[in-house]
Amino acid sequence: MTDECTVFWRSNERAYELFQELLARAEKSSYDDEFLTLLATYREVQGTPVHADIFAAEYLLATGDAASAIVCGERAFRRRPVEPRVWDVLARAYAACDRYADALVMQGYPLNFFHVPFSPNVPASALTEETLARLSRATGKANYAPYALSRMHYTPAGGLTAESTVFFEEFLPVSQHITPHYYVGAYTDQEIHGNKRWLMNSIAHASGLANNVGGDFSFDIMRATRAPKEAHISIEAGTEAIVPIFGTADGQMLTAQTESVDDNIWLNPATPNYFRLNEDTVFTSTEDFIVGTPIRLGHSPTRKKLVLNILVDALPWQVLRTSFAEHMPNTARFFARGTIFDQHFSVLEYTYPSLATIETGMYPQHTGVFSEWAAIELNKDCITIAERARDVGYATSSLMGDGIGIYNGVTRGYDRLVVSPYRLHAYEGVERTIRYLDGCGEADHFIFLHFGDVHPWGGEAFQISSAAQMRLPLAGRLSGSKEKVTSPYLRPSAFYQTAFWQAVHDTDRTLGALFSYLEEHYAPEDYLVSLYSDHGVPIFSPTHYIVDAQLTGATWMMRGAGVPEGMVAEELTSAVDIYPTLAHLLGFRAGENVDGVLPKLFGGTGREIAFSNSLFPRKYYHLAARAREHTLCLETLDPVSLSGTADLARTKVGIYPRAYEGIAGHEIDIPELRAFFYPRVREFLQGIGNNGEMFPLPEEM
Repeated sequence: MTDECTVFWRSNERAYELFQELLARAEKSSYDDEFLTLLATYREVQGTPVHADIFAAEYLLATGDAASAIVCGERAFRRRPVEPRVWDVLARAYAACDRYADALVMQGYPLNFFHVPFSPNVPASALTEETLARLSRATGKANYAPYALSRMHYTPAGGLTAESTVFFEEFLPVSQHITPHYYVGAYTDQEIHGNKRWLMNSIAHASGLANNVGGDFSFDIMRATRAPKEAHISIEAGTEAIVPIFGTADGQMLTAQTESVDDNIWLNPATPNYFRLNEDTVFTSTEDFIVGTPIRLGHSPTRKKLVLNILVDALPWQVLRTSFAEHMPNTARFFARGTIFDQHFSVLEYTYPSLATIETGMYPQHTGVFSEWAAIELNKDCITIAERARDVGYATSSLMGDGIGIYNGVTRGYDRLVVSPYRLHAYEGVERTIRYLDGCGEADHFIFLHFGDVHPWGGEAFQISSAAQMRLPLAGRLSGSKEKVTSPYLRPSAFYQTAFWQAVHDTDRTLGALFSYLEEHYAPEDYLVSLYSDHGVPIFSPTHYIVDAQLTGATWMMRGAGVPEGMVAEELTSAVDIYPTLAHLLGFRAGENVDGVLPKLFGGTGREIAFSNSLFPRKYYHLAARAREHTLCLETLDPVSLSGTADLARTKVGIYPRAYEGIAGHEIDIPELRAFFYPRVREFLQGIGNNGEMFPLPEEM
């Protein structure tokens, strides 16, 4: 690919020809010297490195070098983790090296996509509970942890069986480097002991549990360790810590012994019980218990007292920007003493992949997180912003979230995650946060809140607020979608718009209480508050376009230490820029693999283009590359592959004024604009373009 600007994308024809030759030989298992020569030539002509590594792994495995096949296969997997051909070769190579658990995970990934036989050829002794738990995660969806769509069980008589259920009162199957591991309990506050334990144990195996998300049960998931009836907690002299402890049995007693205390108390099972300690303490019980990550109290001058990140899901700045103070007066008042980014855009159009761009500062083609149907874990070299905070001593907690970042590792930086798939009401999250800060405000906190009130959902499956229902006249009440439509494809109606504005007002009223609490308890130099959204909404778009300004025009505003007051920044910003901005203001290092840039407002280079794309497998790829005054719009003529790639030589490309994005008759085709956009957009698309090279899928074999 050159910088010439007459044709947007030129395929590497020689690489394509070599790929087809290699593929034909591989399908015939013709792994000979000629195959090696072709592979070397393919690399020389700059063929896709992932494809070269896959072919190399298949050759090595076929010629008896499974260990080296793993090296090549894992390199390909790191670059493109949602690739069935990689799963296949790694499954066989792992099995050849007796890495049966890893082999089973690779065999599990395709089951969400293909009707392929699953007959693990591993010794029965390899099917441990830990291995079966990992397999359960791999065969399920990546969102809505801790539910398991295919919880695997094994008996010698029945073999492998699957059940739709949940991980509860146990540790989650996530990467080994996430330590301590996450323990799943129930969220409770001022409730009868054991009530939520009884409830979840009663419904855990009920038909329809996952489809009905357990009645939107709220889980308290925490990094923790199992204490075999005794735990010794060391407290540095002159300091304090709060220790969470989960009971594991009904009627369980816990005894605490220090130099000054020797007493006991009932434990609430399956939920955290908190103990403030100021000296070394020994806890004992007649049953095992679970010790969560201690909250170390005390402030360091190298940290802020409070870093609060608020994700208001789907809050569309392009809809709100001209009436912000009217519809969100409390939020507008608070951030009037901060900075609002007026030209901010999401990278993607829905939450699952968008959250990853915010937490990692990376585009989906670099993380592999773009499809919830593949429970792929984020590579450990992708350090999330919460991991950075945790490493420097913040108490990291996600006090309201939907669980979509747990199985994939996107939220692994949080020691505590309170999750419920859909019940993400701001009023509950705000009260939960205030109570939390009242209890342990002496610590330095890094807190994430995910509010879902504003997010529109299809009327066939989701109930709008009672206030909106009562306000709508009958015709408007009946104007919601009649067919099942995913949220990015909803169309304008009184039903959705009334529900939206009601939710905006509800959220603002609740945020007002939170902001008042912050102003009463913290000085501006002691906190950093960010409010942002992951995407916008389609329910105000006159003509639907999956990456239009209403759907990808997102919100971002900040207030606190280091943030200019009274600013409305006109520069372009992207969701991936939130990470480097937080890193800059908090003194973290942002890794070289971070795609986001520091805005000019904070002394950075800023960005020339904000990229918003739709990278959904089996749908057409769309891109809106927005500069200050113009937008390049791109649409492929073929669907996105399961691996998140597309043939970019077969596209419709046009450059438009920002006010007329994608509207026929408004194209501007001049050399100066092509010279600006084409090289920059091509660079962004590296990792998405596949040169027309695609491996046959299992169902086609």
